[in-house]
Amino acid sequence: MNSISYVVPTLNSAKTLNQTLLSLLTQVGVRVNVIVVDSDSTDSTLEICKKWGIKVLYAKPGNMYHAINTGLSQCDTEWLGYLNSDDYLYSNSLNSMIEIGNREFSDVVYGNCDYVDFFGRFIYSLESAKTTNLLSLLNLGVMGFNPAATIFRRSLFEKLGGFSETYKLAADYHFFARAFQIKSRFTKIGSLPIACFRIHDSQLSNVMCDRHLSEVYEIASELFPTPVKNQSIVMAKWRMNNLSHYLLRFFRQSIISGKLSFRPSMKSNLF
Repeated sequence: MNSISYVVPTLNSAKTLNQTLLSLLTQVGVRVNVIVVDSDSTDSTLEICKKWGIKVLYAKPGNMYHAINTGLSQCDTEWLGYLNSDDYLYSNSLNSMIEIGNREFSDVVYGNCDYVDFFGRFIYSLESAKTTNLLSLLNLGVMGFNPAATIFRRSLFEKLGGFSETYKLAADYHFFARAFQIKSRFTKIGSLPIACFRIHDSQLSNVMCDRHLSEVYEIASELFPTPVKNQSIVMAKWRMNNLSHYLLRFFRQSIISGKLSFRPSMKSNLF
């Protein structure tokens, strides 16, 4: 049976944590080792972990990527992943990802992602970029896929020294951009969504939108100082391919809010 380790960073995550953990522990055909890394939760987060029999580590508050590094450094499986405590996976996701990753000798495997509101109501899907377009998008400060729908090898995590704790909001972009720079093998899986990412106003990337953008552009200018030919065209085509999804997002958010509405998520806009 395939195996993988997942880290879930938490801070007062009780409202959504049960669904996140359930989605990991009920993966079909995969043994999932889950570690929660908590940063001084005062709600029932730790009680939920105890109920599920989940190992809990501590990381000082202030940087989610420090918590992720703390957990992943304790893992010894070949494949790794991390999931926000308000996101979740579909139950047949990981086995398919690991299988194709092993077959293709991949370092990173990613797929498409659904987006839901805080209460789990579907808003829209997003088609991840083709691997051949990733470099162009990275040059523009865009990842082209969502980390919630992504796994990677432990050897890559160790080679890159984990996630840079210099950044509080964009270390995931920095991690995968560096992985691309060292010619890691990226593989996109199928067309079906892998994960669900919650969009809500209290997300750090929304609350601290300006800082998030600043970090992304700082990383992009450092790692990709030279533009890629036709990168803007690649970006435009990717956006056009997702036009129907953006239209669905507009209508779904309008229906849910009861008025014409388009409330972008900083994270989902970057992917």
